[in-house]
Amino acid sequence: MTTPDPVTYFTELFPAQWARTLQDQERAVKDAQRLLDDMRAVNATLQVEVKGEGGGRWSLNVEDGVMAPGSGAANAPFLTLVLERPDFERLAAEAGDSPLAFLGALASQGGDLKLTDSRMQNLAMLRGTLRFELAGEAGFALLAHFGGDAPPEEPTTTIRVEREAYEALKAGELAAQDAFLSGQIELEGDMQLAMQLALAVLSPE
Repeated sequence: MTTPDPVTYFTELFPAQWARTLQDQERAVKDAQRLLDDMRAVNATLQVEVKGEGGGRWSLNVEDGVMAPGSGAANAPFLTLVLERPDFERLAAEAGDSPLAFLGALASQGGDLKLTDSRMQNLAMLRGTLRFELAGEAGFALLAHFGGDAPPEEPTTTIRVEREAYEALKAGELAAQDAFLSGQIELEGDMQLAMQLALAVLSPE
């Protein structure tokens, strides 16, 4: 590689690199603003039911992107999460303050699943019930029902992942598609529903 002369370096190369850095930052700001606007456009209801002592049923209403618990559903729920109290304890320990972090980890997104308006439109089209199982030590099961009707007792599809594969997905070291193809994510039941969910979750933010 030929070293440029000082005149070229300081009058052409350095200013050009400075401009590229500035443009990259401007694009990042525009992308961040677009994502924020899409998140603020969400109006939806998520329901959660925890069975067992100390449990209950909650409607979490999102208006203009802001979530607040309500006495009832402001919209037909696009998703109802159902889990037993012991499973809730393990999910909370695993996912922190948001159960969507678990879904984000399964999708290899390495963090909370951002619910944008465009992604919500895709999720709102789903119908059926999935059972997510994190196998192994401190594992748990979570029922996710899509649609405004009451969740059935039995799932349409079961998605099971072992702890080691889950940790790799969560860290972004393993792609969800590769995990499925290699058998590290097991599917039972309606594969079409699982594929529809994957497309909705993995859709661009």
